[in-house]
Order: sequence, then structure tokens, then C-alpha cells
Amino acid sequence: MIPRTPQGPGSDCPPSTTGSRRGSVSSNSNNFRATTSSLPRPQASLRESRLNAIRGSSIQPSYNLAQEGKPRSQSQSRSRSMSQSRQSTTSPNFPRAASHESSKENVAPADAEEYEAQRRQIEQLKADLGTLRYTITTAEADQEIARVQQENELRKARALADDEFKKKQAAESEANAALRHVERLQQELQELRETHDGQKAEAEKRAKAAEDESRLLREQIEDLNAARDEQARLEERKVTDLQSQIQTASNQIAKLEQDGQAREDALRHVQEQLAGKDNSIGELEAEVLRLKAHTGDAETMAIIRRELSEQVQHIRHLEATNERQLAELKRLRQTHKAVEIVEEEKATLLRKLDAAEDMRAELGEERRQRERLEAERLAWAAYLEHEGQAEFDSPEAMARALVEERFNSASLLEKLGSIQPQVAERDSLIKDLEDEKASLVSQIEQLKTSPVSGSFDKARQRFDRQRVLAEKEVEFLRAQLKSYDSEDMTLQPEAYDETKAQRIQELESLVDKYKAEVHNLESELRSAESSSNSPGAVAGVKRPLPTDDTADSQQHHEQLGQLARKNRKLQDDFSSLETKHKVLQKELSVAQEQLAAAKQTSNVRILQMRSNPTDDYQAAKQATINELRNENVELRLLVHDGETSKFPVVPVSTLIALQRDLQTARDETASARKKCQRLKEVWTDKSAEFKEAVFQLLGWHVTFIPSNKMRLESVYYPSETDEHERSIVFDGERGSMKVGGGPKSAFALKISDTRKYWVTEKNCIPGFLAALTLELYDEAVREGNDK
Repeated sequence: MIPRTPQGPGSDCPPSTTGSRRGSVSSNSNNFRATTSSLPRPQASLRESRLNAIRGSSIQPSYNLAQEGKPRSQSQSRSRSMSQSRQSTTSPNFPRAASHESSKENVAPADAEEYEAQRRQIEQLKADLGTLRYTITTAEADQEIARVQQENELRKARALADDEFKKKQAAESEANAALRHVERLQQELQELRETHDGQKAEAEKRAKAAEDESRLLREQIEDLNAARDEQARLEERKVTDLQSQIQTASNQIAKLEQDGQAREDALRHVQEQLAGKDNSIGELEAEVLRLKAHTGDAETMAIIRRELSEQVQHIRHLEATNERQLAELKRLRQTHKAVEIVEEEKATLLRKLDAAEDMRAELGEERRQRERLEAERLAWAAYLEHEGQAEFDSPEAMARALVEERFNSASLLEKLGSIQPQVAERDSLIKDLEDEKASLVSQIEQLKTSPVSGSFDKARQRFDRQRVLAEKEVEFLRAQLKSYDSEDMTLQPEAYDETKAQRIQELESLVDKYKAEVHNLESELRSAESSSNSPGAVAGVKRPLPTDDTADSQQHHEQLGQLARKNRKLQDDFSSLETKHKVLQKELSVAQEQLAAAKQTSNVRILQMRSNPTDDYQAAKQATINELRNENVELRLLVHDGETSKFPVVPVSTLIALQRDLQTARDETASARKKCQRLKEVWTDKSAEFKEAVFQLLGWHVTFIPSNKMRLESVYYPSETDEHERSIVFDGERGSMKVGGGPKSAFALKISDTRKYWVTEKNCIPGFLAALTLELYDEAVREGNDK
């Protein structure tokens, strides 16, 4: 907003009127200052106004041409006002005006503050103008520096891109050379195979054309077989060399792929840098355009635009080069896959060779196992004389156990013979003890019939009953006390006195000890009473010897007992050792028999097994040769015989050979069909597992269609008919996606927004399927809640 001042552009008065007003006001102010003796002060203001007018006329903006006349008019008005003020101060009317205004107070003029504010505003505008000029100059310098830096960076980027392009061309040439080398190796391998096939066919022709004697035919066939084996060895050697070369080529291809990946990363990094530079260029371009609006530098803008267009063209060229390199990389990857297939075939052949070696080692192991089993069978036959039992692991163990049992039974019989006199002695002792028992029983009956003993028994029984009742009562009281303690602990745990409970428990244990002591004393009292009542011997106690020295007799009995125990132990050890000795003797005899059998088998030398691969191969070869001979003879007879040659017949041997070849082909076909069927079953099971996994994890029914297609149908929105109107079909060869029921179906219209966002805009199939699953799940949940 522009303030309305007497000299500003927003003033409504003309310059003449403004000058007259300023002249009158300045004259009045000067007259007033003259009366108040302050004349130098307006002179200073006039001096400042002159200087400001001169500065304003000297420092005018060069770019604001539209307002060129306004400052000039302002300066003219200022000069007129200054001249009028001088005239007013020097005119003869000055004393009269002073005398006329002498009665007024010392008041400042009405437009002095406005004039000072305008002057300050003009100075501020001049300072702002200088600042803007400095800012513009600095911006131009910064723009020039940025342009130089941008040119340097673009030059470096171009050099780097040229280097990368040269490196990529070198890598492409190396890859092409490697591919040509691999193709040449494959051609050589194919030629070798064709040569081998030709040689084999030639050998067969020679074998069929051989009409000489049997000896010459055999020699020729043997020579051909030897040559073929030699050729096969040479070819295997060549194949090994070719495989090593293929491995080297595959390693080189892998290195080239790694280099290509690194270059792709570098190119991607350069593209990111270029994108950043493009952004910075856009920002600088906007800044330049903004500055251009102030400065009007059209040539700089043209240069910048030309540089930017060149950069855009260079970036497009780099993108095209990147696409070509990606296509070449795809081709190299396909070649690498072919090399990997050859390597897999090589690994398969090596595995087969290892399997053959393993089979050979297993054959040797089986032979050794058979020999060991034969030796074990001989060992069993040495022990087994009768049929074995089921509880033994082997006949040898059964025979060993039988021998041990025999020896044990013999030792037991010997022990039985030694124990019989001891048994007789024990019988006599038992008889004496029984007599003593009878006498004791009679004494007990006499004591029971006596009245004193009866009253004593009744009193004792009464005391026993009282004691039992007291014990039961004590147990009941203890249980009741424990229940009280448990209730206190449960209901009032803070009031429970653990020390008191422990003291009660100690007292109870002390009472139990006293009770046990009383019980022991009672038992001792009973025993003392019984001993005092019956002075005879107690049943179960041996009678002492009728000697006076009881201690010596007891010691003598102990010594006899120890000696008897030692004697029995030594007898048992002796019998066990004797049994072991006899078993070892039997094992020694068996080992001698086995050694004799081993010596007999070692004298026998196995020259050849009845069925081995060499004999089988020789038998098959001999059978083929015999059939060829018979066929040759019959063909010769057929050719030389005039009568039979009139009819189109073939020999029986030829028919048999053809039937054999036909049967071999049928067997191979059946084997191949069985293999294909098994592979189909395996792949069917695997695909079913894969479908189940996808169904469980992602919620989609997957159906594989021929011609590399796949149908997906959501679990939450299944089709209502067999037309699969709610399914999505993906074509892997064309890279397309079709909706079941056509593009105008309800399902297609329903998912059109989601498909447009995720497939058309985002180009993300997994995101499309995930979003569609969430949408269909929400609908299914809402429908379930509504139902």
C-alpha cells in the first residue's frame, strides 16, 4: 500500500499545487522560526532536503522506466518549494509576518512529521533498492557457479557413461566369444556322436555282411569290439575334456553375469544420480525463471534449456542402452541355463558311475557276508544235533546253554549225594524238637488251667483294653488338636503361634517315647514272668551243651558255623569252576572243528561265480552271434534255392530276431510308460500339496490349465456354476490376465476398480490378489453377520 504524501505517487494533487502548498507552509514555518530565534534549524532542514533531492536524482532505478517523470516532478517541486522558502525569508514582508504571528505559540508546522516520515521512507526504499541490487548480483554469481558445477558434473557423468558403455561392449564381445566357443564345442560333440553312430552302423553292416567262416567272423567281431571299446574310451576322454571346457565356459558366463549385475547396479546408481540432478536442474530452472522475471536474461535461459534437452536426450539414450543390455543379459541367462542342463546331465552320469562303483563295493561286501554266514552256519551245525528252541537267539546259544545245563545237573547230583546224610541228621533234630514242643504245650495247658494264672490274665486283658482305649482317645484328641491348628492357620494366620505348636509336637513325641518305653518294659516283664513260671527250655531256642563253661561252648558253636559256611561256599565255587572248565573244553573241541573246516575251505579256490556280469554279457553276445549265423545260413539257402525264392518269405531266425527286438522295444516302452506314470503321480501329488498350501495360506483355489495357464478362484467368493464365472485366468506365455465370464460380467465389474489401481497403475499382481482377498473376506463376513 502506497501512502498518500504530497510528493508520493499516490498524491491526488498536481505538482504545481503541491509546490505552492509546500512554499506557503515552508514560508509560514520560517516566519514562525524567525520570531522564535530558531532560524539555523530550518536552514539545516533545507540543506538536508537539497542533499536528499540530489541523491534521489543521482540514484534512480534504471529498470523502472514507467515512473521516470514522477521523481523528476518531485525534484522540481522540491526545488520550487526551496526557492519559495528563500523568497519568503528574504522578502520585505518577513517582519510584518513575524509581527503578525508573534502572538501565536511555538507550534511545529502541520506537515513536518509527514515530511520526515516521507523522507525516512525514501531512505528506506533506497536502502532496500541497494540490497536488492546486491542480492541480484549475488544470485547471478551463484547461478553462474551452479551452472559451471552442473557442466562439470554432466561432463563427468558423460565420461563415466562412456566408460561403462565401453566396458559393457567388451563384456558383450567376451560373452559372444564364449557363446561361439560353446556352440563350436557342441558342434564338435555332435560330430563325434555322429561319427560314433556311423562307426557303429558300419560295424553292424560289417557284422551282417560277414559270410566267411566262423573263425574269421569271431576274430572280426572281437576286433570290432576292441576298436569300439577303444573308441568309447577315447570318446569318454573327449567328453570329459569337453565337459571341463563347458565348466570353464559356465564359470566365465557366471563371472560375466556378475559383472553385468555390477554394471546394472552402477547404471542404476547413475540413473538415480541423474534423477537427482534432474530434480536439482528443475529447481534451478524454476529459480532461473524467477530471477529471469526480474533480470530478463533470455540468453541464459536458452542455454540452460538447450543443456537440459541434451541431458534428457542423453538419459533416454542411456535407458535404451540399458534395455539392450538387459535383453542381452536374458539371452546369456538362457545360455547359462542350457549349460546348467548339460552339467546336470554330467552329474547324472557321474552319479550313475558312482552307483555302479557302489554296487561293485556292495557286491564284494555281500560276498564277504556270505562267507561269514557260511562260517556261522558251520558253527551252528557243530552245536546243533537236534531241533532248536524258540527262546534262544541262535543254535549256538542253545547248544551252549544245553551243555551248561548238563554240567549243572551233574554238579547238582553230586551235591544231592553229599546233602542226604545232612538231611537225615536234620530229621532227627526235628524229631527231638517236636518232642520238646509237645512237652512245652502240655506245660502251657497246665498253666492255663490254674486259677491264679486265669485271674492274672483277666487283669492283664483289662489293662490292655484300657490302654488301647486310652491310646485311641489320645489319637482322637491329637487329630482334634491338629484340626484346630489347621483352622487357626487358615482363618487367622497372623494369630497362629508356631512356637506353641512346635512345643506341643515335641511333647507329643515325648509321650510317644514314654509309651514305647512302657511297652518295652511290659514285654520284658511278661518274658520275665514266663521264664519264672516255666523253668524248661523255650521253643525255638537251642539247648545248650551239658557243659559248665557256657562261653567256651558258644564260641565253639560260632567257629563251627563259620567253618560250615566256608565249606559250603567253597563247594559252590568248586562246582561252578568245574562247570566252566567243562564248557571251555567243549568250546575248544568246537573251535578245533571250525578250524579244520576253515582249512578245508581255504584249500578250495573260487575261480568264477556261477552268475556274474561278464558271463552274462558273453552269453548274450554269443547268443546274438549264433542267431546271426543261423540267419545268414538261412538267407543264403533262400537266395540259392530257386523254388523258394518265388515266394516272399523270410527265414525263421530273422523272424525270431525281429520278435526279440520287438519284445525289447516293448519292454523299454512299458518301462518308459511306467516311469512317466510314476512321474505324473508324483507331480500330481506335489501339485495337490502346492494347491493345498496356497489354499490354506492365501485363500485361493489354484487350477493348472494346459498351455501354461492357471486359474484362481477365491475361497470367500466361489463360483455358483461350473462355468467359473468368478475366477481369474493368468496366461504365462502372453503375460495376460482374464476374468471369468467376460469383461462385462458382474465379477469383472465388481473388481474393476481394484484391478485398475493395482494392475494398471501399480503393475502389482500380488497386491491385487491380496486387496481382492481382503475385500471379498469383508463382504463374506458382512453377509454372514446379516444372515
